[in-house]
Amino acid sequence: MKRVALFLPSLFLTCVLFAQGNSTIRYDNKIVFTKVEIESKFPGGINAWASFLQKNLVYPTKALRKRVQGDVVVQFVVDDKGKLSHIEAISGPELLRSAAEDVIRKSPEWIPASNKGIKVKSYKKQPIVFRLS
Repeated sequence: MKRVALFLPSLFLTCVLFAQGNSTIRYDNKIVFTKVEIESKFPGGINAWASFLQKNLVYPTKALRKRVQGDVVVQFVVDDKGKLSHIEAISGPELLRSAAEDVIRKSPEWIPASNKGIKVKSYKKQPIVFRLS
């Protein structure tokens, strides 16, 4: 079996800012925050998130055969209950995108973001780097 290295750069998930001074967007006609006081986070923190991704990410067989490598950025929404939705790879090699989306879909519930003491939906991006060794 080929050895595969999976790197998770910038594990600090960041909110996406779509416009200067704008802290919300509308998704399915609902408000989703792009800037919050307290960010949503994976239970156990950044190290637990990295461990989850490394254990659950599967390098696609077709990409292995073709020796496709690259960075995939996945965007998603963490709702006010901690559930993930609207998971979509927005960049990266096509052969790797579905694997990156799948690993995010496998995630258990998160600790939701809060703004002014209220749990809110927040928008996230996660880069995932696929490298063959």
